[in-house]
Amino acid sequence: MDLALFDLDKTLICDDSASLWLQWLISQGYTSPATLQNHQRHMLSATEYTDTPPDPHSIASYLKLTLGPMSGYHCRTVSGWVERFVHRDILPRLYPQARQQIAWHRERGDVIALVSSSGEHLVSPIGRRLGIDQVFALQPEITQDPLCFTGETTGDITFHQGTVERLQTWLAQPATPRFSTLYAYTDSIFDLPLLEFVDKPTVVNGCPALRQMAVEKGWPSLTWTRHPARQTAYS
Repeated sequence: MDLALFDLDKTLICDDSASLWLQWLISQGYTSPATLQNHQRHMLSATEYTDTPPDPHSIASYLKLTLGPMSGYHCRTVSGWVERFVHRDILPRLYPQARQQIAWHRERGDVIALVSSSGEHLVSPIGRRLGIDQVFALQPEITQDPLCFTGETTGDITFHQGTVERLQTWLAQPATPRFSTLYAYTDSIFDLPLLEFVDKPTVVNGCPALRQMAVEKGWPSLTWTRHPARQTAYS
C-alpha cells in the first residue's frame, strides 16, 4: 500500500481556497471587503520567498486572518456555509487531471491525503467530496460548550517544514498503515521539504523556482489545466 499526498491550492484546484472562502463570506454579507484586502496584503508579505523560509509567526498571523470572520459562530452554522461554498466555488475549479490522478491512486488501493495550510473546516469537506481518506490542514480553535470558532489556531501549522512534521507524527502512530512508497504533488516552493521527504515527488503547475528545482533534481513537472485539450507539459 502506498500514500499519495496532494496539495490543494493551485494543484488540485486553480485558485486559493482561503481567498475564495473570504470572497464567499463577503458575497453572503458575513464579512467586509476590507477583510479580503487585508488578507491579500498579508499573503504577499508572508509568502514572499527568498533564500530562507518564511517566519512561522508571520505565516501563523496570516492564516489566522481567514478564521477571524467565523469567530463566535457555531460549528454547525459554519459547516452549512462551507457545504454551499464547496459546491459553488471549489468543485468547478478542480482540474480534470487532478480527478484522474486521484482515481488512479484509488484504483491501486493507495491511501490518499489532502495537504493544505487552509483551515480544516474547509479542507475536510473538500476531501470528503473528492473521496480523500486523510486531511492535514490548519486546525481552528473550537470552544467546547458550545462548539464555536474562536478565530484562533491550535496545533502545528501545515506549512513548509511543519507539513513534514505533521506527516511524520501521523506516520509514527500505531494505527497508521505502513506504506511502501510515498507520493506528493504540489505547485509550491514552500512544499519543498515535503517533496524532498517523499519517495516520488511530482511538481504540478509549479512556480518558477519549483520548476527549476524539478529540472535540477530530475523530478516530473506537469501542467494541469481546466481545459485539457489545451494542455502543455514541461519536459
